Amino acid sequence: MTVKILILEDMPDTQNWLKQACLLAYPEARVTVVASIEQAEAYIKQFQPTMALLDLELPDGKGHAFIPPLLKKHPSCICIVVTIYADENHLLPSLSAGARGYILKDQTKQRIAQMLKQAMWGELPLSPAAANLVLNQFAGNQSTATASPLTRRENDVLSLIAKGASTKEVAERLDISKYTVEDHLKQIYKKLNISSRAQAALAARQLNLI
Repeated sequence: MTVKILILEDMPDTQNWLKQACLLAYPEARVTVVASIEQAEAYIKQFQPTMALLDLELPDGKGHAFIPPLLKKHPSCICIVVTIYADENHLLPSLSAGARGYILKDQTKQRIAQMLKQAMWGELPLSPAAANLVLNQFAGNQSTATASPLTRRENDVLSLIAKGASTKEVAERLDISKYTVEDHLKQIYKKLNISSRAQAALAARQLNLI
């Protein structure tokens, strides 16, 4: 299957930089770059992107506002925000809109390429600074804690995932195979009705696991 990646970004230098990162991750990918929401809307009428990388501040609107109509038309598309904004006012609306990753532009091309590879396998990218912002929303708010519906091992897996560990790192820490970790993640996502690492971080905090 050909990977189709849509980049919604209006700055030429950043467009080229993101395209290079995409091609590092997927050399055979078909990468389309657009500079406005209007152009992005025209694209999704004709094509179904596998993944979309979205800037937040665009000439004709907010990038996160494009996520719901994109997902309505193409529900399987992996929407990832790539931005300079590391604050709650940009992060939380993006996640609420359906973003399944939030990458800050201070990452290297190589790191972004790695995160995009992980995204395709369900290890959805969340920059450490963004993860900290999510957790800080719940810092000191113990009233949100609830009893965990997870098993002890699932709690262990969720705790490590919420701290930013990869599937491989979780497997090494718990001395289990990566396939077992993936099975635990499927059960965790199902039990908690979540679908991304950002939501996992929130859930872990609510369950007092971190």
